[in-house]
Amino acid sequence: MKRTIVLGGPGAGKTENLIGRMELMLENGVDPERIAFVSFTNEAVDEARRRACERFQLEPEDLPHFRTLHSLSFRALGMKRNEVIDEGHLKEFGQLVGELLEGDHRNPLELGNDGPIRSFRRNADPMLTLDHYARATLKGLKTAWEDHGGQIGWFRLKRFSDAYNFFKQDHGLYDFTDMLSRYVAEPTSPLNVDHAIVDEAQDLTQLQWQVATKAFANAESLTIAGDDDQSIHRWAGSAEDFFRELPGDRVILEKSHRLPKAIFDLSQSIIKQVRKRIPKMQQTDKAGGSVKRILSIREVDLSHGSWLLLARTRSQLSALAKTAREQAVVYSVKGRSSVKDNDLTAILSYEALRAGKAIGADEASLVMKMCGKPMELEDRDYRAFELGFTVMPIWHDALIRMPLEDREYYLSCLRKGEKLGKPPRVRIETIHGSKGLEAESVCLCTDLTKRTYDGYWKDRDSEHRVFYVGATRALTNLFLVASHKPRRFLI
Repeated sequence: MKRTIVLGGPGAGKTENLIGRMELMLENGVDPERIAFVSFTNEAVDEARRRACERFQLEPEDLPHFRTLHSLSFRALGMKRNEVIDEGHLKEFGQLVGELLEGDHRNPLELGNDGPIRSFRRNADPMLTLDHYARATLKGLKTAWEDHGGQIGWFRLKRFSDAYNFFKQDHGLYDFTDMLSRYVAEPTSPLNVDHAIVDEAQDLTQLQWQVATKAFANAESLTIAGDDDQSIHRWAGSAEDFFRELPGDRVILEKSHRLPKAIFDLSQSIIKQVRKRIPKMQQTDKAGGSVKRILSIREVDLSHGSWLLLARTRSQLSALAKTAREQAVVYSVKGRSSVKDNDLTAILSYEALRAGKAIGADEASLVMKMCGKPMELEDRDYRAFELGFTVMPIWHDALIRMPLEDREYYLSCLRKGEKLGKPPRVRIETIHGSKGLEAESVCLCTDLTKRTYDGYWKDRDSEHRVFYVGATRALTNLFLVASHKPRRFLI
């Protein structure tokens, strides 16, 4: 098997390079169905599929092997969705063992953000994360606990892990890590493909590498693309050292086509402090850009352009959201819009009634509930007079069951020309959650929590990679927000 390693930093064109390699395969007569493309996240797979379909006039069904490794395993094993553990099962398990489970457990190794934990209060979520980590890294539970157990007692973790495994077996359920383990262990055949591409390879765990090795054992060529400088998922078990040492013909993409010079230079000053890395980008072909140091996030004007407001940990996001709300802009936090779906539906439906239009029963029921006059309605369309409206003030005064602070915020947004129903221009994320995103302007907060600060001095390379990723999200302007506390990342 011919193995090629494609290495490149942010904006170096890794995906374009991979699509170009696929073009050569197709020109040589390879059937699209015999090309596999796998990645760490659904977003990366979706983007590669979209580009391939556009360039080669293909349909998504022409590319059946464009998927994540979890999806590949799920399909190869012939699994059904009712065999996959979900939030309801986890809640039931938590009640049985007397532990609180309140995290986001959709897929702990494929979220592409700062992990499965939504809350780090004293609950069982960190134990579930350690259980996944132990299996994904092939280290075993005791080693995972010794490395990352923190304040969790060993016997509590062991009891939890044993009970979790028994619960899954008793209910015939599998979690996402089990899918990978089963694929490796069971006598499934390698994929029937001629060429395989692995993207975001720096984020793969040892278990995922085993899946890829087995799945593509019969392929003629294997192309592996990634950037060890952007390996920021070590907490989830990413095998960055394994990736750096992979044998094969190396292709290094040395130029960034996205980062302007000012931001490129700043980001390079961060990443060059990492001791263990493969040197890559040496230049950018874009001039300009700006890097500014500010004392507070309140110094930036969020009223125009696209923005990313980034903090190191989830607990720091609320302060950023407060600033965006004060400036009356529509924003999202971890992908969730500041405009609630029901509120937007109620506003639009009420204003449609004011304009003399008819609305459906569900919308009418919601409007009446928000007006403090709940009604049971037949399944048909309604106009204002049929709902008892005679005089109709604007929605801000009529929808009294909507919290006043939300009504005031929405009205302020509209007065500033914001569109409540459009995807937010301002996105608030952890740095981990920003990977793969970009914006015209980025605010990068340098505050560190005590836990992160302590980790910074134990493993400075990892923290430099994290802030490198944050800085390289900016397309034009990068704002470095100073910390007023002694615990901060030094740029």
